[in-house]
Amino acid sequence: MFEYFDLWKLLAGLGLFLFGMRQLEVALEKLAGKTFRRFLKESTDRPIRSVFSGIISTTIVQSSSLVSLIVMAFVGAGIIPLVNAIGVVLGSNLGTTFTGWIVTTLGFKLDFSTIIFPLFAFGGLSFGLFKGRWKSISLLVLGLALLLMGLDFMKDSVSTLTKIVDINQLSGYPLIVYLLIGMVFTAIIQSSSATMMLTLSALHAGIIPLPAAAALVIGADLGTTSTVLLGSLQGAVGKRQLAAAQVVFNVFIDTLAFLFILPLLSVIEKLQIQDPLYSLVAFHSLFNLLGLVIFMPFVKQYAQLLEGWITEINSHIDLYIHKVPETVIDAALEALMLETRHLLYLVVRLNARFLSLHIEQIDTINNEFEKSDAVLAFTKLEHYITIKKLEGDIINYAHKIQSVNLKDDKTVTKEESEIYPQRIDSLMKAIRSGVDSAKALKDISDDLDYFYLMDNKELSDYFEVLKGSTHNLYGPIVNFLNQQQDSELLKEELDDLILKSEIFHHEFADNIYKKMGREKLSSLDLSTLLNVNKEFQTSEKALIKALELL
Repeated sequence: MFEYFDLWKLLAGLGLFLFGMRQLEVALEKLAGKTFRRFLKESTDRPIRSVFSGIISTTIVQSSSLVSLIVMAFVGAGIIPLVNAIGVVLGSNLGTTFTGWIVTTLGFKLDFSTIIFPLFAFGGLSFGLFKGRWKSISLLVLGLALLLMGLDFMKDSVSTLTKIVDINQLSGYPLIVYLLIGMVFTAIIQSSSATMMLTLSALHAGIIPLPAAAALVIGADLGTTSTVLLGSLQGAVGKRQLAAAQVVFNVFIDTLAFLFILPLLSVIEKLQIQDPLYSLVAFHSLFNLLGLVIFMPFVKQYAQLLEGWITEINSHIDLYIHKVPETVIDAALEALMLETRHLLYLVVRLNARFLSLHIEQIDTINNEFEKSDAVLAFTKLEHYITIKKLEGDIINYAHKIQSVNLKDDKTVTKEESEIYPQRIDSLMKAIRSGVDSAKALKDISDDLDYFYLMDNKELSDYFEVLKGSTHNLYGPIVNFLNQQQDSELLKEELDDLILKSEIFHHEFADNIYKKMGREKLSSLDLSTLLNVNKEFQTSEKALIKALELL
């Protein structure tokens, strides 16, 4: 049997296809980057627009899973409401069917050798010779070449099976078997597109009939939900709600498609589509389009149902203030102070994530803080939004304390009634400084990502110097956060840290200005370095100031 069928060629083709698809996703994400995310954010203000955004985005990046995961992060961060995110997911299901149309039109109609070698030549040479945006374009071309080569391997290896497989033997298996195979296979390899390509290859070779191929595609549609389920395991409740929305939608529409598989195929047959490959991709598009039409009028009610069904297990972002009534002044102030320390701890954790720093002292602060939702956040953006929400909760709690008439409280002395408002004001300023510290790094997160991905040694060396200085500061900062006492000595040490930070960043900027024109760096790289240096200093100064106020 194996003298006709090259199993390794089939597996190699599948591996190349998956690797090529991943490189396409990486390249498109780099090329689109902030613009792509801004498009998703700004074009989802209404359900109908969000559907078209999902269709267009998935057609561009050729991955419904990638679009779903990005939108899931937006939902978790509170940037996109659930109702609009559901629209994007519904649209992405239809958008992903364009992969089948493209491959059917090109992949099985052209001689691969006429395309693959020029793509490898252009992609490989430009990847080695150019930098910056062109490198991402080169990666995209190489990804496309690998994808097509993988498809060619799969097509060739599967076509040899026609010599040893009797199609009539396969017709004895019920369609549910094909559905389960498609579902499990897609869940394992995490790519419905790969399952679709294998199915198209088998159909093209005449190994499986059209109904069996349709059942495999339905199974792939079900299996792809495993990606969003994995992405929703951590983080905000909105992510779990969106994952449930996609799973319920796919299960519902795929069940209908399977029950009416033969009638739907007969509808396609009446459209005079003779080629079974086109019939299969038309079937895939048709049942996803029908699902969109069925669900669209009820998206708002669907979102409300999910929000009521899946709720936050722990509705408190804070760890202390929800446990203490604001009328018990002494205890409330203690809770306010502890919550402020909690917020600053979360800021330190987030800043360390932005800078990819491992700070050993963090683990010695307070194990209670590890229960915080922000520590468990799936993305840095969700972590930042959680800090912002906690800031709002603390401010509201502080206002409630301030609204209590201290003069009527017999347990509060006259001196305390004068000191307490000042203490609350200091804590509020500490919170604001802490959030400002996190915001300074969040605003340059794209620049930081660029530094981590670059291959320019001179630029990398500069960045490592910056990181090294910041790492040296964060050890003492975390130690101060862990100290309870309030002393002049502590203030002097913090002032000394601010001075060290100012001196370093001033000298770093001077060094950049002096070497301009002599380094192998572009004007854009130099400008980015200066901006990052400034924001590092802003972040450090704000965090040290917050500790001083605490």
